Amino acid sequence: MGTQGPWLGFTAERDAVDGASTVVFAHAPENLDAGGGGGGRAVHPSHWFVRSEPIPSVAFSWAFFEEFGLPAGESFAYRYRVVVADGAWDRERVEEFLAGVPW
Repeated sequence: MGTQGPWLGFTAERDAVDGASTVVFAHAPENLDAGGGGGGRAVHPSHWFVRSEPIPSVAFSWAFFEEFGLPAGESFAYRYRVVVADGAWDRERVEEFLAGVPW
C-alpha cells in the first residue's frame, strides 16, 4: 500500500490439480520517466491501484495522488505489459523474465 514500483505481481494457488499461476503487470520504461509520457507531454509516472479483496483487481492510475490537466490538442500515452505465467514466480524470476523481453 502506497509504494511505487516498475511492476507488480499476483501469485495464487488455483487448485490441487493445476497448481499455481502468476500474473505480472509491468510499466514500460518510458512510463517511469517523469519527463516522458510517450505522447510528447511531460507527466509523472503512473501508480498502481491494487485491491486483493474481495476480488483481486489492478488498475493503472495516472491521477491517484494528484490531478493533471491535458490541454486541448495535446496527448499522452503509457504502455504496459501483462504476463500470465504458469507456476508461482518469485521476485527474482519475474525480474529475470522482464529483463529478457525487449519492449
